[in-house]
Amino acid sequence: MSAHRRHWAAFATAMTLAVCGAVWMVSAWDEVKRGNGVSVGRETRSPEEIREYWTPERRRQAEPAEMPAWNPCDHFPSSLAPRCW
Repeated sequence: MSAHRRHWAAFATAMTLAVCGAVWMVSAWDEVKRGNGVSVGRETRSPEEIREYWTPERRRQAEPAEMPAWNPCDHFPSSLAPRCW
């Protein structure tokens, strides 16, 4: 095999790996955007209605909701987030 063909073979291999890597990163990024676990809701009641609802007895009986924790190592593939290696 001539040097010219070896150079083209190496170039074609490098380009193929680069394109495959870019496609893989784009597909992994789509999962990261969707999987953050955050939801947003707007309250339509007035502050007075909310204060009336939260009586002292309701506040005593209330239990805190579990807050979603976002760990990037759960969402990023290991090679995209170096701190998760």
